[in-house]
Amino acid sequence: MDNYLEKYVAATQTLCSSFMQQNAYISPLVAEDITALKAIGMDPDIWRFARFPKDTTDAFDSYFDRVLSDSDCLLFTIKCGASHNVIGFTRLKNINVTEKRAEIGTWLTGQYQGKGLNHFIKQQLLSVAFKVLQLDEVYCYVSEDNQPSIKSLLKFGFEVDASKQRFSPTRKSTIEIPQHYIFITAANFASAHQTNC
Repeated sequence: MDNYLEKYVAATQTLCSSFMQQNAYISPLVAEDITALKAIGMDPDIWRFARFPKDTTDAFDSYFDRVLSDSDCLLFTIKCGASHNVIGFTRLKNINVTEKRAEIGTWLTGQYQGKGLNHFIKQQLLSVAFKVLQLDEVYCYVSEDNQPSIKSLLKFGFEVDASKQRFSPTRKSTIEIPQHYIFITAANFASAHQTNC
């Protein structure tokens, strides 16, 4: 984590501690969670829409080592509200406090997908982005074939900006996947989600 993000850690931890009453909640990643994330992170259901699936030990370890070394992000473990077990991972990445924007990425183990938990997770992550970091926009790139994620984001209040669609390489070098640029602004989040997390 870059030094400029250090000043947000305490406020992020305080806000995240208020999320524990939810069906699923985020908490800042701690060293003890890494083993659990590595144990569940190779679930093929997580990566079924990924350009580069991380469903082998080597692929996942390489991916997660890059994530842990990334300096412009805040990392979070996703936990089940009932059991407090680790069920996924999310992050704010490419944080640019000057431009007031960041990218998000989230994954849940297969057994927790499609249960509406993503709503709680996004609300919490965006609360950190807009209330703590004071960002204006949060965005993500979602592969065109990942319709469950696209539908979930649009239902939440995100919008698609077709002018920023990109084609990204895949493991099969001859194939590029169209990815939608999907974003939400602080103003849209505030008006769509008046209740506290």
